[in-house]
Amino acid sequence: MAADNGASKTSSLAERMSLLKELALFRDIREADFEYIAARFIEYPLARGQELYEQGELAENLYIVVSGHLRCELVNTHGQVVASGLQNGDVFGARSLALDGSQVSRVKALHATRVLYLPRRDLERLLQAFPALAERLRTLAAGRSLKPDSQFDWLGRDESIQFVMRKHSAALWLRLARAMVLAIGSMLCVLFGLEAANPVPWLLAAFGLLLGAGGWAAWELMDWRNDYYVLTDQRVVWLEQKLLRSASRVEAPLETVQSVNTHTTLLGRILGFGDVMIQTFTSTVSMPKVGDPQTTKFLVEEYVLRQRRGARVARHDDIRQTVRESLGTAPYNRASLRPVATAAQTRSHTERLWLFPTRTIDGDKIIYHKHWAKLLGTLFFPALAFAGVLWAVNFVYAGLPSDSTGWLIMLIALLIPIGFIVYHYVDWQNDIYMLTPESLMDSEKKPLGSLITKTAPLANVLSLENHRIGLLGLLFNFGVVRINVGDSWLDFDGVHDPAQVQQDIFARIEAFKLKAQKQRDQDERSRMAEWLKVYEEERTRGLRRTGEDGEAVE
Repeated sequence: MAADNGASKTSSLAERMSLLKELALFRDIREADFEYIAARFIEYPLARGQELYEQGELAENLYIVVSGHLRCELVNTHGQVVASGLQNGDVFGARSLALDGSQVSRVKALHATRVLYLPRRDLERLLQAFPALAERLRTLAAGRSLKPDSQFDWLGRDESIQFVMRKHSAALWLRLARAMVLAIGSMLCVLFGLEAANPVPWLLAAFGLLLGAGGWAAWELMDWRNDYYVLTDQRVVWLEQKLLRSASRVEAPLETVQSVNTHTTLLGRILGFGDVMIQTFTSTVSMPKVGDPQTTKFLVEEYVLRQRRGARVARHDDIRQTVRESLGTAPYNRASLRPVATAAQTRSHTERLWLFPTRTIDGDKIIYHKHWAKLLGTLFFPALAFAGVLWAVNFVYAGLPSDSTGWLIMLIALLIPIGFIVYHYVDWQNDIYMLTPESLMDSEKKPLGSLITKTAPLANVLSLENHRIGLLGLLFNFGVVRINVGDSWLDFDGVHDPAQVQQDIFARIEAFKLKAQKQRDQDERSRMAEWLKVYEEERTRGLRRTGEDGEAVE
């Protein structure tokens, strides 16, 4: 694209300044400098289907989407083309800074679009004048670099990743210090072995320590690479996986975020990392040891503001449509509501085991049972007792009993563990977690005993998290999903594939909110239409009365 080909300037300087102030990239810039920066940007309009730059071109300029929608195609490290959307407020380009995170194939307008762009020469001057801006661009580039290679199965069908980061590399080096101690110990063993009369034990110790240091370092590196902080257009997520120990996902929808805070230590300020705490109504989603925590904080706040602004725009468009319908004018093409994250309704392998179903769909309800591994854990001792009875009978009678008394004793002895097995199976079958379109339910029913039911409406859910703890939880993929419902927590404990359960809940929450918003909009449109109808009747009546008074005067 030749972005420098005379593009008409249509937005005012004040409008550009207002746009830049909302972006995380330009936060903390002095008010006096905003006018200088905004004046350097040039507006460029794109028609539907027009390419901003074609395959093979380098995006040297810095671009900001003012309005419209673009399709950006990136090539990841595996040579695959990954498409993503660019909407109002998105920053891209600056290929010399790798802001796009990978090689860009093309950028194409899906609708009539306006972008602001800063030519490369002006960008270089700007970065020299504002070093903090250059650091912030590098942070954004680091967050974009992982996007094309990030494949998360919990993403909704219409949900897009905006920012992905790992913990700061300094956090990895601090963890590797323990492996380095072993490596130093290995070197010392080699030195002592060279001086010893029999060096073999020293050299064996050195080899063992070196092997341990290498294994520990590899473990820490893989553990560090498995942890992600993800910001999408709908939620903020912390993914943490401890090798062979646990895996968890903690998230909060953007509409529940109340504040974003940072905390740094002296060492963190020196090395450039800190903690970001995202506060909802009653819980906190932490992002520990993230690089450039201030920019990360600004970025989360930017997308929270975008989400709220999008809701306001949708309501405004709804009002406009209602007025036009009431006046009988041409229909207005309203902006679509925020897309809903939808989870794929795929069956897990355990669903096919009719004896141990863990997830079943009954109409619009999803019913979860605890994982069969939990059931087998409760059946272990009764099964052991059953086997013990058979062994005792075989030991006493050298086979099966030879008289009726022996058979009676054996059957009574076997009925006791069988009774416990049946009891635990019925207990497992009666404990269910249910997800409906409006609520969550946890029901625990003891055979021939008490029934405890806990429910919570989806409207009260503030945050979600799931954890798989221990080697068995990781191998058999079961754990707990924790749901924050205000002043309490609802736990779906022992469920199979907790990540899928969490995604089911998130999708239902989004669908519920969309349905509730549609109903509120419909009620508001009805009231407004009634107001306009009454207004039009009174206006017509007033005009008729005025005409009659004029005729009477004549």
